[in-house]
Amino acid sequence: MSLRLKINLVFSGLTFLLFAILIIVELVTTRNSVREEMEASGRIATQLLSRISSFYARNDLPELVNFLRETGRVRANDIRLYDQDGSLLYQSPPSLYKAGRNAPDWYGALVAPPENERVIQLPNARLVIQTNPTRAVLDGWDNLLDILFAELILFLLADLLILWLVGRWLEPLEKVQHGLREMSQGDHKVRLPPLPGKEAGEMGRAFNRMAQAVEENILVRQASAEAQARLDAQRDFTKLLHARIEEERAALARELHDELGQSLTAIRSIAKSLMQHTDVAGTSLEQHAKMLFDTAGMTSDAMHRMIPRLRPIQLEGMGLVDAVRDLLTQSQQNNPGIHFDLTVSGQIPVIDDELELSAYRIVQEAVTNIIRHAQANRAHVIIELRDGQLHLSIADNGVGTKILSRDGHYGVRGMQERAESYGGVIQFKPSSEGGLEVNVVFPLKQSSQESGNE
Repeated sequence: MSLRLKINLVFSGLTFLLFAILIIVELVTTRNSVREEMEASGRIATQLLSRISSFYARNDLPELVNFLRETGRVRANDIRLYDQDGSLLYQSPPSLYKAGRNAPDWYGALVAPPENERVIQLPNARLVIQTNPTRAVLDGWDNLLDILFAELILFLLADLLILWLVGRWLEPLEKVQHGLREMSQGDHKVRLPPLPGKEAGEMGRAFNRMAQAVEENILVRQASAEAQARLDAQRDFTKLLHARIEEERAALARELHDELGQSLTAIRSIAKSLMQHTDVAGTSLEQHAKMLFDTAGMTSDAMHRMIPRLRPIQLEGMGLVDAVRDLLTQSQQNNPGIHFDLTVSGQIPVIDDELELSAYRIVQEAVTNIIRHAQANRAHVIIELRDGQLHLSIADNGVGTKILSRDGHYGVRGMQERAESYGGVIQFKPSSEGGLEVNVVFPLKQSSQESGNE
């Protein structure tokens, strides 16, 4: 229901309640008035008629009958005269007051008191006086009808007045409702004009402030959605770029292993054949052939050290933890002045290959920075599963965050791009030992965790 209808219903209900109270008061007043009138008229009629009837009855009973006929009807009383044999000598005539009309029976039952009959015993007759409240009840009924008619007219006039006033008072609310409807339909630029009245004016100003806030919020959300779309596109591009880089690295590693490796092996074989040839052995050419043999060997060794950096063979079938452990072992062997240790906390689940490779590359880049730039003698790597996320921590006791300010330090940017492309977060901060600490958090998919648990 509308507010206008509710107000009209409340007003109508209160009006009917008031009318009901007035009717009840009128009924109680009429009932008391009729009862008092019946008692008073009956008492007076009894006293007067008892004395007069006794006087006439002792002298002549027909004179009493003539007296009663001349007296006529006594208001609110029916009078009957009986002789000693019980024959009716006289009965008062019907009332001419509002003749032919009577109040409804239900109304009479509400306001009329019980009928009272008084008997005056005469020497040779019996006079019966019985109260008759029908005329008084009819007066009360007519008064009630007049009151109901006046109340009905008053109710109609008051209802029309209230209807008009409510329409005037609710007109600002209808404007607010119209504005809200337009906003719900997508028109967030709607504004309300100044509304009359203190409350309505404040409501209009509040609506305009709300509409302004909603419009600004929508614009901010649109800008945020566009930025998020650009960020997602950038993440997808970064993932694709890193995937292509890894593909090229893998292809380059295969080319180095297959093509260059075979060529270096052939060179070593030729050099060894030259060294063993009778025309070369013992001459200066043997030294040149030996140099060629050694150089090809060193080049082959360097190539085999380069291949794992291009494509970490440890990840294939070993998993992230074993691959990082192998990386730290090799780094320890190649750099005995730096002590590397690894801590694994929690059951590390099976991780997506691309995410696993990105996590390994971040650890690899951080270890490389420690070896080349940190001037540290101790480094610690932590891999743990916490709250459904993969946490990586690489800390050292070197020169700290100074290495982040180096010009052309693209490794840090690469770590950031790798972390962000998989929805991760990377943070660089001073470690507890005075060096640099790299913290990386990767969200893991539920499926990966469940498969790891299995």
